[in-house]
Amino acid sequence: AQPHADYFYYTIINSQGEETTAARQLDGKVLLSVVPNLMRALGFYPSEAEVADMIMELQREAGDKGDSVVTHIDFQRFLALYTNHRPVFGIGKDQIAEAFACIGADPVLGTLNSMDLINAILEEGEALSQTELEDCLHALKSTEGVDDPDSNVYDIIPPHVDAKHFAEEVLGFEDYS
Repeated sequence: AQPHADYFYYTIINSQGEETTAARQLDGKVLLSVVPNLMRALGFYPSEAEVADMIMELQREAGDKGDSVVTHIDFQRFLALYTNHRPVFGIGKDQIAEAFACIGADPVLGTLNSMDLINAILEEGEALSQTELEDCLHALKSTEGVDDPDSNVYDIIPPHVDAKHFAEEVLGFEDYS
């Protein structure tokens, strides 16, 4: 649990400002609002619905104890929340290929028209706005040092894409064999 603790306590320090020489008052708790991004930093990417469920769980626990609204969470409760809600196995090639098939990928080639993929991202499930999608894609590409801020989703996602290409070239998955 060392990386978990490192990220957790770094988040506390970050909330007080990294570039200070003043003594810090570390109470061992982080704001509830940073918990989703803290989990994402650890490789678990909860949907907004999953985040809402976690917050509801914490609020329900607080209510059961007679406490007021939860605004902060300590490391032990964060670790339990993370462990209980993250999937045992991460997203893999089978799940991405299955998603492509559900969207309508060619059953033989496994390719999907980029317009169909983009429309599914923008309209289905927890839909993203065009701006949110572009921000996500730019963030993914900037980690590789190849982001062009003037590019759009159609520059990043080729006209016909398969699950393997999407996972490796767009999402940045490394082991997709």
